[in-house]
Amino acid sequence: MSGKGNLPLEAGHSGSAFQDNLGPPGAGASARRQRRDRFMAGVFTVAAHGILLAILIWPRSASSPSKPDESQSLTLVSIADLPKPPGPPDQTEPKPAELRDVVTPVPPHPAIPVLEVTTTPVPDNSDLLSESQIAGATSAGEEGTGGGGGGGSCDLARAVQRALRRDPLVRTAVEGANRQGKSIMMWNGDWVRSGGQDGKGLSAVREAIMWEVAFSPESCRHERMHGLVLLSLADGSTRFAVGSGDWRWSDLLGVRGTASAR
Repeated sequence: MSGKGNLPLEAGHSGSAFQDNLGPPGAGASARRQRRDRFMAGVFTVAAHGILLAILIWPRSASSPSKPDESQSLTLVSIADLPKPPGPPDQTEPKPAELRDVVTPVPPHPAIPVLEVTTTPVPDNSDLLSESQIAGATSAGEEGTGGGGGGGSCDLARAVQRALRRDPLVRTAVEGANRQGKSIMMWNGDWVRSGGQDGKGLSAVREAIMWEVAFSPESCRHERMHGLVLLSLADGSTRFAVGSGDWRWSDLLGVRGTASAR
């Protein structure tokens, strides 16, 4: 059996060698070279894959330098743009943040004193007469006031003066209007308003005069008069002036005399 088993092997080797010997010259060397090249290429490919796999899975060495990241790159740019060193303290410019914190002091406004304006009403003294204005006036009881030289039955000026002196309301009205001791224009063709009185003329004085004239004889009321006539109170310094140009006592009542009376 051993002899039979060896025959095929020997026949195989001898056949192969015989085939190699039967080929053209150099054909065996070329075939071996090709097989060697394919083997080396396979080994090289396996080695290359092994090296690449080792690079991918092999942990990085702790001593290998690390690649700078982007934050370090940004830090370098920031360092390059650092501001210039500050100058002397008096020339240092404040930063924008410091400018917002600086509060500009506002100078205090001077206090303006409040002036209290007190309005004092100016008294109306247009009804008062000066001594020069009454210099040519005729006093009651003198010639020219009626009654043919004074004292006659038609001396209406004296009758009106007595009525004013007897009436206490007249004195009260004079004191209330602050006209005591003054010369007051009562009628100059129309009743004159005295001071701040509501109506024209001192009401009590006006009524006393009109009452006395209204109940006097008609001939006396229509007697022609001329210029100012002064009627005084008992103190002698408080005087009432009536008249203006040519006039009649009836004019104080608003009644004009008839032609026959003239």
